[in-house]
Amino acid sequence: MSTNTSKRDSYAATAYTPTKRQQWETVNPKRDTIFGSRLPWNSRTIDNGTKEEYGFNNIAIADNWESQRAEKGLQGDDIFKEMKVHYDHQRIMPPNFTALSHCLVVGAGFGLVAFWGGVGIFCFLFLHGLVYLMLGESSIDHFVDLQYGNAIFFGLMALVGRLVWEGGKYLQNKHPALFLGMKKAPLWQANRQTGLLTIYHPRRAWECRLEAPFWEFDAFLQSSPDTQGSLTYSLILYHPFQGVTQKLDAQFPPSKMPGELVAAWQFLQRYMDVSQPLPDVPGLEVQRHKDPTTAAADKKKGRPPRYWRDMKEEDVKKIQQERYQKNIRLR
Repeated sequence: MSTNTSKRDSYAATAYTPTKRQQWETVNPKRDTIFGSRLPWNSRTIDNGTKEEYGFNNIAIADNWESQRAEKGLQGDDIFKEMKVHYDHQRIMPPNFTALSHCLVVGAGFGLVAFWGGVGIFCFLFLHGLVYLMLGESSIDHFVDLQYGNAIFFGLMALVGRLVWEGGKYLQNKHPALFLGMKKAPLWQANRQTGLLTIYHPRRAWECRLEAPFWEFDAFLQSSPDTQGSLTYSLILYHPFQGVTQKLDAQFPPSKMPGELVAAWQFLQRYMDVSQPLPDVPGLEVQRHKDPTTAAADKKKGRPPRYWRDMKEEDVKKIQQERYQKNIRLR
């Protein structure tokens, strides 16, 4: 079978290429916008991704998913229905975590902050009081009374925080189905074969809220303060004529480093662009030979089919860190 025939069989007429976005922008120069920084579309999508996409553990996860799909004969939407996630050469459908899971994860995070916060504040106040005592500006009785009160308050804060944190770790290790509970319906999917982005109804399982060509969406970075007042960024897709927005947090978590989400946007463009091979990240390696554009490019380049899987963990982590350092400088 020729490469052209294989591509025709694999990709729909609506599959995305950068030319389609350029033509769409020419026809639609004026369009609605939303709050945030609009990200550019690349004329040739960059092979990039977030630090998380280059994680060494993604190799084992991808192998496990591939084995499950093969053993159970899963295809299409049945992959998500059975595994509650779909991530391969055909489509990305991230997990849809339950409200309880979100609360447990956030609670464990607050527990960690409370523990170190309690320890840190107590140490600071102890040293501060010690300096005043040594300078003769405070009596020993006042110092002892003050530290006793600080120890009770901040010690209790640290203790409760540690218990919550350890409880979260216990649930994650012993009851992952509860700690990382996932709903049976998806949030959204990006389909490389069809070039369509589907957004599902948040409350009615599998009901399509909007399905439109990928190139009709604008990408935005939106910022909001976290509990400490620091800005945290999220990647948002917005359809300017349908007025529908979709956060991509489930696949690309919010970050204090906007460059990481710029890299996420580059990754998604590259993933959807059938004129170029898939992003070269560990989690997609096991599927690369199934995508005709990618298989042809890998053969021409002489890319080893087990490039990531045969690499040592420390080497993968080194590449991951190098990518991250480049990403955080992106704007």
